[in-house]
Amino acid sequence: MIVPLDIALIIFLIVSAVSALIVRDLLASIAILGTYTFVMACIYVQMNSVDVGFTEAAIGAGASTALMVASLTRLRRFDTSRINASKAVVGAMAVFMLAGLFIYVVEDMPPFGDPESPPNKWIELFSLEDRGLSAKLESGVLPKEIKSRIESLGYTTSNNWPPLEDGTYRVVWNEEEHGWEVLIEKNEKFFPNLEKLYFIEPSNGELKVYRYSIPVRWEEKCEEEMNTPNMVTAGLADYRGYDTLGETVVIFTAAVSVAALLRRGYLE
Repeated sequence: MIVPLDIALIIFLIVSAVSALIVRDLLASIAILGTYTFVMACIYVQMNSVDVGFTEAAIGAGASTALMVASLTRLRRFDTSRINASKAVVGAMAVFMLAGLFIYVVEDMPPFGDPESPPNKWIELFSLEDRGLSAKLESGVLPKEIKSRIESLGYTTSNNWPPLEDGTYRVVWNEEEHGWEVLIEKNEKFFPNLEKLYFIEPSNGELKVYRYSIPVRWEEKCEEEMNTPNMVTAGLADYRGYDTLGETVVIFTAAVSVAALLRRGYLE
């Protein structure tokens, strides 16, 4: 990340957003919003999220701007309505409160790009005293104390999680991560192999139990399972295909709405 560049882009976003709201020429407002969206695409690329940056540039700065300009042919170009001062004040207060909330929650976010962060690697579920449990793990047995704690958190078959019964898992020591991986039989139709779902780390007389995040499987299995070497493509088109389908439905609905608006004729 280039911090001075990020700061400059964010300042430009704020100025352009305020300008788009203040300007009375709707065509100028559309042009400013298109520039705003393009700068957002640059920020996404700067954050190494190239796929989101391309989408933002193509749909936001490209398609959305074209649709708004097309809609303007059926509307008055200049906004002559009076600004309601009370509504403007309420809106500004809501924006500042939301900005303060965002700044507050940012403190709890993991460091940007940290490969060990919960979104990228694993989520800590709980920790408990060792008390000889590591000896059972070394023998390939998942102690009932750990199983019961995991199930108490809702990771049960009734919630569509793989079972932790004997014969359905395997405990393997990971020398690189210095902990035990719990491989689970996930009962998948096309990929029935054991998958690592939990990780147990010994630390100062305690055992910390983690659950692997979904991106770990994307990174390690996407080419094998989806025949796609790019994990982003595998995620968008396969692992979270229903979500991508929902996004395309939203875009299609917006396009149909604009087309219907253009067919109605000039609006008074």
